[in-house]
Amino acid sequence: MKKLELTFKSENGKNKNLGFNYIEGDLTADKVMPAMQRLSDLNLFRDKDGNLYKEPVAAKIIDTNNQVLFDKRIKNTK
Repeated sequence: MKKLELTFKSENGKNKNLGFNYIEGDLTADKVMPAMQRLSDLNLFRDKDGNLYKEPVAAKIIDTNNQVLFDKRIKNTK
């Protein structure tokens, strides 16, 4: 499974993460950075200190692969 994790700096200077699961396609910095900036410009996510996603800081794709070593719940058909 691939996840996209976006990191922004909030108005109070703290890092805030926004994640998306099950991403597909060929994401690049040239595609993600402008989208992060548009999200920031919308100013939709706020708390008492202001915009939570004020400034794009980082983006990364996290690729997790599960490898089952054994599972007694699965019946062996051999």
